[in-house]
Amino acid sequence: MAKLIADYEIELTEPGCFPGSGSYGLLVTVPADISDAFPYLNAVLEDTLYDRENRILIGRDKDRRYAFRANDIRVAGIDDVADAPRIAEEVVERTNQVWEQRGEITPSYRERSVPAAIDIYQLLPRTNCRECGYPTCLAFAADARNDPELLEKCPPLSRPENADSRVQIERLFAGD
Repeated sequence: MAKLIADYEIELTEPGCFPGSGSYGLLVTVPADISDAFPYLNAVLEDTLYDRENRILIGRDKDRRYAFRANDIRVAGIDDVADAPRIAEEVVERTNQVWEQRGEITPSYRERSVPAAIDIYQLLPRTNCRECGYPTCLAFAADARNDPELLEKCPPLSRPENADSRVQIERLFAGD
């Protein structure tokens, strides 16, 4: 059986809102549309957000966060740039493995959309305190929309006076 991803290119990226932070992302560009694999990946990955109409799947596998689009895969949280080729190979291999086993996997079309950054931002304390490592709350919200666990890095959001906001943000991710 032919592999879904036979060829790819990789590029190391820095967050546009915080260059020089030492945190990197990885962009794996593929020549063919891989969105047919998304329902199968949605079934096997953890903590997924699936937007079928826009052909986007965000999920976690083995403590790493991925964003799949028709012609690329983005990987968050690359701490050591030397690991980038290995990480790219792993995600391509995992995607191909799921695709090859699709006959044994019940596809999941369950959708959870990604909340808008502005909706998250409006519920944040908006102190721009930088305790989370981001220069502004808006920059933080933009990344948090793709990685809800990032909310744990906002100390003001964990304070009792912001408990209602925290619940409302969590509802955005749950689709309530």
